[in-house]
This record gives sequence, C-alpha cells and structure tokens, in this order.
Amino acid sequence: MRMRGPLTTMAAAAFLFAALLLSPGLGAEPLRFGISPGELELLPGPGGTATGSLLVINYTAQRIHFRVQVQDLFLRPSGELDVLPPGRLKWSVAKMTRLTPSEFDLEARQAVPVRVTVTLPPEARGGRYGVIVVSPAPVLQTNGARGTVSIVVPKLAARLLVPVKGTEVVRGAITGMVAAPRPANRGADVKVIFRNSGNVHVRASGELTISAPDGRQLVRLPIAEAIILPGSVREFRLTWDGAALGPGVHTVRAVMDYGAEALVAGELTFTVRK
Repeated sequence: MRMRGPLTTMAAAAFLFAALLLSPGLGAEPLRFGISPGELELLPGPGGTATGSLLVINYTAQRIHFRVQVQDLFLRPSGELDVLPPGRLKWSVAKMTRLTPSEFDLEARQAVPVRVTVTLPPEARGGRYGVIVVSPAPVLQTNGARGTVSIVVPKLAARLLVPVKGTEVVRGAITGMVAAPRPANRGADVKVIFRNSGNVHVRASGELTISAPDGRQLVRLPIAEAIILPGSVREFRLTWDGAALGPGVHTVRAVMDYGAEALVAGELTFTVRK
C-alpha cells in the first residue's frame, strides 16, 4: 500500500495529533492519538548500532491497539512525502531497524515509548532512510440504538534519518532557476531548484533577492529550510507580491546554505516590458 501526504506539519510540531471527528449524529468522542518527535535522526558508524525513542500517546478515553513498522521514505521535489513498501528504495533502512514493542495495546490517556534500534552492515556508506508508521486498529464504538460502529483512525508517520558516521559526502548545487513577473507586473514568481549530489541528506535554506534595473534591491525573501535526500532535487517556490515593477531587466539572486564549507548561489534575469 502507498500513502502520500505532506510532511511539513511533522517537522514543525513537537506533538502530532490525528483526529477523526465523528458526525453529531453518532454522538461519540473523537479519537485522537499522537507521536513525538516527528523526526528521529540516528548516527551509527559502519557496522554499528544506534538507538532512539518514539513516544506514542493515546488521548482518548478508551484502549487502542497499535502496530508500528518501518517503511521506505521518498521526498518529492515539492517536499511531499511518499511512504513505500519496505526495501523498495536503495537507501532503505527498514530491514536494518528493530522496533520494541512493534505491536501493543495502549490504555486510555496513556503513552508508550517505542525503542528504535538501527544496526548497519559493515559496508554501509552514506545515508539510510525510512518512515516509522504508527497504525491504530479500527475502534468499535457503541452508539445506542444505532448499534456498534467501526471507526478507522488515520495513520501517523515520523521520518527516520540515519547518516552513516564517518562516510558522509556533502555536496550540492543550485541547478536551475525560473522567474517571471506576476500579473500586472506586481511582484514576481520564482522557482529555485537545488540538487543534492552527495550521499547523505542535507538541510538547505537561504535567501532570495530581486533587484531593479538600476541595481536597487527591491526585496529579500527567506528560503525556508527543507530536507533533501541524496541524489534528489527540491524545488523552492517563492512569490513576491510587491509594487508594480518598472520596465527593464531585473536580477534575481539566490544564496543557499546546505551545511557544506561554502555557500552556493544562482542568478538569472527577467525582463519587464511596458
């Protein structure tokens, strides 16, 4: 089975909540559970072992049965996350990971830590990646005259990042930029494409500037941090809703930091006509 969904909420929040709100006619309590953290990064060496912990929390007033497993992680250029069957991708960490416990009942308003243990083979190099997926079993709720209703609660997932200590190659570049004025020449839309050509994930962020034909800087826009897996690209889309641009050649410049010794930059121009 394949799941798709954005990961931005997971990266931004310390606690994650999944809620299925029942219709007023059912009159039942919403079912909620959470996991923390939304991302786990371990750093074993080749042939080594590293451990971490994922907390599963039951916020409801009844027992819920959970199953936890590791599947493959893929990040699209847009930043959306795809969860794929374990062992599908070359950087999969699924078969190297042990979860304890991997299946359990969680009582009402209780929490259980899941121990995450990753053991790498001696030949491991670069980074290994996956997603820890927490799946609740369907919950039965009784609703008076209507009888018993089976409620399926959504799944939650946390990224599992495992760079192999001492083997990291950090390398990347801005490989493309596109810019165009917005309707009525009020501001501009810009796309910056960053490629990670190293063997581990990087966290890239930066700044974009747009200058007028006379060299005046019109705007500075932050490029929000994003994780980019090895051999992958990320498209950063920025919109500036500014004052009407005057005619002439405008310059767009992007400078990005991805954890290497030097920053990388890209530049292009676009023309605004009368």
